[in-house]
Amino acid sequence: MIHTINKEKFYFEINKNEDDFFYFQLKDEKSKILLKSLIYTHKTDCQKWIKSVIRNSKNEERFEVVQGPNEAWSIWLNTKNGLVLAICPSFRTEKEAKNFIEDLKSLSLKTPVIDKTK
Repeated sequence: MIHTINKEKFYFEINKNEDDFFYFQLKDEKSKILLKSLIYTHKTDCQKWIKSVIRNSKNEERFEVVQGPNEAWSIWLNTKNGLVLAICPSFRTEKEAKNFIEDLKSLSLKTPVIDKTK
């Protein structure tokens, strides 16, 4: 399955887990989770890292496509220093994962951010 993201049809969502840590997800118009962040102590860190995801998604060298033990493929988006920014859920094939990287390059500062922690 090839993912296609339209600029008006995806958004970031900020949430809090049961331990009161913040995290964000990139979702499509059907609320399917396309990308997951790590957890953060402060909401401002979460917001900062969303901007970092947008910036780093423009650089193909920041992506790492890896195959897990269950044979599924994942994408790790890293910073310039190699820190993991976000992880994309499993793909059946390496080609699907690489196609999705192309879609992520269309992220922009205009991508909506919905704060579910209010």
